[in-house]
Amino acid sequence: MDNEVLKGMSMLDKVSHFCVLIGEEATVKIFQHLPKNVVEDISTSVTLINSIDKETSLAILEEFHLFTRSKSFISSGGYDYARDILYKSLGKGEADEVLAKLSRMKLASQSFAYLDAINPKQLCDFIKDESPQTIAVILSHMEAPKAADVLMQLEEDIKVKVTMQMATIKDVSPDVVRTISVVLEKKLESLLSSIVDVGGVKVVADMLNRLGPKSQDILKNINGVDTSLATKIKENMFVFEDLLNLDGEYIMKILQNVDTGDVAVAMKNATDDDMLKITGAMSQRASDRFKEEFEMLTKVKIKDIESSQRKMLDVAQKMIEEGVIDRDMDE
Repeated sequence: MDNEVLKGMSMLDKVSHFCVLIGEEATVKIFQHLPKNVVEDISTSVTLINSIDKETSLAILEEFHLFTRSKSFISSGGYDYARDILYKSLGKGEADEVLAKLSRMKLASQSFAYLDAINPKQLCDFIKDESPQTIAVILSHMEAPKAADVLMQLEEDIKVKVTMQMATIKDVSPDVVRTISVVLEKKLESLLSSIVDVGGVKVVADMLNRLGPKSQDILKNINGVDTSLATKIKENMFVFEDLLNLDGEYIMKILQNVDTGDVAVAMKNATDDDMLKITGAMSQRASDRFKEEFEMLTKVKIKDIESSQRKMLDVAQKMIEEGVIDRDMDE
């Protein structure tokens, strides 16, 4: 590979030239996995290309091919296998250079592996005050779909700066990557520990209670960072399933304080067993009225079901706080 031909050429220029060389159909497939702003930058760069000489074409294609092939060798046969193959095809000097770069890339991606469990919006909140260069380094070492989700959460002006940095970013020292990773991880740990220190687990649990099914995604993300914290939050939550598992006497008290129409909507997609728990806690007259309301329902939106369940949960939560319902007796 003739490194002199590509010397001084930015990664954006290399990528745009590569897209021209592989053709429109293949480029479209690649663009489907990239953030919109990155696609715009590459497309703009492509429009500035008038022609590509044969020497540059071969150098670019060979460089992309080498990295693709090298990664394939490492994944299929391990590092030693890849090294032997590259030594034979490139010679020791150039092969060592390629392998060193691949090792740095692998190390960098491993450094930020813990970010996979973080919700894009949450991650954006963690890094939004960092410099565009730092954010670019972080996003450049994440999977493209996840990086795109985080990028779209940033303010418009920051989004543009970060995208430009990502498009022109060159090799970053492993020490720099490691330092950024450690600092970011400490920020995450600090935030999570502060929630526990101020006794905010109950506050967080109450907040998640009000989010309905969305809370499960957030809990899953927290669990990926701190399993113990996720467990504590879950223990303090009171969801609709918990309400249905209360003693029949308690369910009856809750139903007496909720409109029958709301109960019918809340139970729209319920199982037969759960329906029996509700109707079994009603008087015959109340049960008949509930069934009439339920049979009148046709198409009900999920958000309406969740809203009605929330009304029942609010009543139950208030009774628990007032001591009318002893939740511990049902656990």
